[in-house]
Amino acid sequence: MKCRFLSCEARDRTGSCLTPVARSRTSLLAWLLAACCLAAPAAQAQAPAGQGVRGEQALERRARVAVDQNLADYIFLGTLNAELQYAVHRNWTLGLGARYNNWTWRHRQDTQFQSRQQSYYITGRWWPWYTYSGWWAGGKLQYQEYNRGGLVGPETEEGDAVGVSLGGGYAVHVNHWLNVDFGIFGWGGMTRYVSYACPYCGARTGEGVKAFFLPDEVRVSLQFVF
Repeated sequence: MKCRFLSCEARDRTGSCLTPVARSRTSLLAWLLAACCLAAPAAQAQAPAGQGVRGEQALERRARVAVDQNLADYIFLGTLNAELQYAVHRNWTLGLGARYNNWTWRHRQDTQFQSRQQSYYITGRWWPWYTYSGWWAGGKLQYQEYNRGGLVGPETEEGDAVGVSLGGGYAVHVNHWLNVDFGIFGWGGMTRYVSYACPYCGARTGEGVKAFFLPDEVRVSLQFVF
C-alpha cells in the first residue's frame, strides 16, 4: 500500500497534476517550529542573568542585624550573655559580645564552686553561602577577668586573660526572624593569674604570667535576625 503525501486539485486526462494544493498552513507550521527552536536557547541563556539580578536584589533586602542569646551559657551556672552581629557583606558579619557571671554556688562552705567572669570581645564570621544561614567559621579577640574553682577539684584561679578564640558552627533557619545557632570555640593567649588552694580559704599557691589554651564557648543560641 502506498501513501499519498501530496494531492491535486485537478488532473488532466493522463492523470497528471495540473494545479498543486496550496501549502500555506504547512509552511506556517514549519516556520513556527523553526522559530521556537531558535528562541528556546536564547531564552535559556537569558534566564540565569535575570535570576542573578533577582538574587542580588534579594540579598540587598536580606536582614543585616542579628542579636544572639546563648542558652548554653545560661545553663552553665547562669552566665548572662549577649552578642550583636552586623552583615557587612554577603558572606561576612562583624560583631560585639559580652558575658557576665558573678555567682558563687555552694550547699555548704566546703562544697563551694564558681566560674565568675566578665568577658568582652569583638568577633567576625565567614558564611560560605550567605549571612545567617548554614555553616560558618569565626574568630574572636577577647578579654576576660575571671575567678573559677571547685568545678573539678578544690584548686582555684583568678586573673586577667587576653587571647584569640577560633571556632565554627551551623545556623538552622527557623523562620525569617529566628535561627538556632550551634557552635563551639576554643581560645588561647596570655593570662596574669593568682592561684589558691581552694575556692574559700584564700591560701595562695602561685602567681605570675603564663600562656593558656582552653575551651571557650559552646553555643546553642537563639539568633534573632532583623
